[in-house]
Amino acid sequence: MRARSIALLVVGLFLVLFMPFYVVQWTGYLILTVMGLSYAWSRLVRRGLRVEREESVLRAYRHQVVTVRIRIANGSLLPLPWLVVNDQPGSLYTGEDNIRLMSLRAGETTRLEYDIRAMSRGAYRIGPLLVRFTDPLGLYPVSITIPDEARLIVYPRIHTIELPVRRGLPAGSITTASRIYEDPTRYRSVREYVAGDEMRRINWKASARLGALHSTEWLPTINVPVMVLLNLTASTYERRNRFAHTERTIDAAASLVHHLADRRQEVGLVTTGVVKGLAERVMPWIRVGAGMRHAVEILETLAQITVNDLDEDPVERYLERGSTSWGTRLFYLGAPLPAESIAALLRSMGDRSLLRLYYTDEGVRTWHELSVETVRVYRITEHGDDLFALQA
Repeated sequence: MRARSIALLVVGLFLVLFMPFYVVQWTGYLILTVMGLSYAWSRLVRRGLRVEREESVLRAYRHQVVTVRIRIANGSLLPLPWLVVNDQPGSLYTGEDNIRLMSLRAGETTRLEYDIRAMSRGAYRIGPLLVRFTDPLGLYPVSITIPDEARLIVYPRIHTIELPVRRGLPAGSITTASRIYEDPTRYRSVREYVAGDEMRRINWKASARLGALHSTEWLPTINVPVMVLLNLTASTYERRNRFAHTERTIDAAASLVHHLADRRQEVGLVTTGVVKGLAERVMPWIRVGAGMRHAVEILETLAQITVNDLDEDPVERYLERGSTSWGTRLFYLGAPLPAESIAALLRSMGDRSLLRLYYTDEGVRTWHELSVETVRVYRITEHGDDLFALQA
């Protein structure tokens, strides 16, 4: 209650209780009646007011604009002449569009919408909501804090990947000449029926149209899962531009995961980075899996990951959980590995799998020094849209 409301209440009571004139007493009664009606007005409006978010989780990539939507409804039978809704975006920049002054008729519904530009990777909290309103006379202002929060997840920047290779495919489905590995989800052509073809191959629509039996052929492919080993141990990177280099490496990992998931490939993640904001130091290990939902789980982990200040060895981290399944490819991303670490990885994988090294270009070593026999080495470039470059 404001000071002027208290003063009016005191004046009204004084006139009613201590003044002997009826005219003056009726003035006091009028003051008390108006104050009672104003109080009832604010209470009824408070009971019918609804302020809620339309989305509890927002997702975006870096430099993408997302819209926050808040639904505001006056469910009471009384109009609301003055209402302020203020969302709390924390460190996110919104200009001043996150606050709005409005008036609502009885039963009216409106929205507060504002944009946020996702400038940096991470997980952000938006909220709570601050709501202020008052009765028509402004005697009983009400301030409410609504603990309705939203979560904004900003994924790393995704680059279009075109890996320079000399032969074959860098990852994913590998074509083969054997029909044993035909993939029924990848159509190739229709040919005339040959004695011995299975019934499931017969294309009845094409056979009816052409007047003779025809069989369907699919592309023969082999599905190769990929495990991404992301090194985010701070001590393995040069101190100069460490933040920029680790962020570029995280972008590279996210781009690889997106590229593989888009090709319906199984992919997993193991990293020495830690999830930001947790009480315990958690270094994620996400199993190899398929589907966009699995890929989104990895991208959300990469959105919240940060460098590890402890001296964690990425190769030991990978090997402590045992070897991956047969034929799994391992993509290492991070600072250059010593020769003994590469040898340990090759021993654990054998000749059934493939190891690729994606080294972050920190500009302090020549690539001739980093060449490794039997292992393809790529550079994660320091800037630009071309993310990877094959070692010359």
